[in-house]
Amino acid sequence: MFKCVSYGLATAMAITMLTAPAQPAYAQYRFASEEIALVFCAYVRDNDTSRLQNKMRELRIRMRDVYSSIRCNGASLIQFALKTNSHDVGSFIVRSVPLNDLRDAGDYEWALENGYGDTVIGQALSDRQPQPNTF
Repeated sequence: MFKCVSYGLATAMAITMLTAPAQPAYAQYRFASEEIALVFCAYVRDNDTSRLQNKMRELRIRMRDVYSSIRCNGASLIQFALKTNSHDVGSFIVRSVPLNDLRDAGDYEWALENGYGDTVIGQALSDRQPQPNTF
């Protein structure tokens, strides 16, 4: 009887293990990306450029590839850096992100509207804006 129960239990475990991974794999991937976004937001809040760069190197990603998908309290990384006075990290992000992504996020306009135009990050954003032709 014990032998029969153990075979039945082993069979049930094998079936469970073979059918279960489809859904949790997605959830684990999603959890990992949310966790990474949280870590990035913490590094921006702490104005820790070197830890942010090390984490990106460790994950083998570039800021330009993830900038548009990371939000910190509903704000882009640059807006969050402006709100938390994280000038070093904010300037690094401005230099690392393509101009089109900065335009799409509306970071420069947001900075001007909220009084951050004369900060270090605001100046870096201003420097990245295309200058009109003065012919």
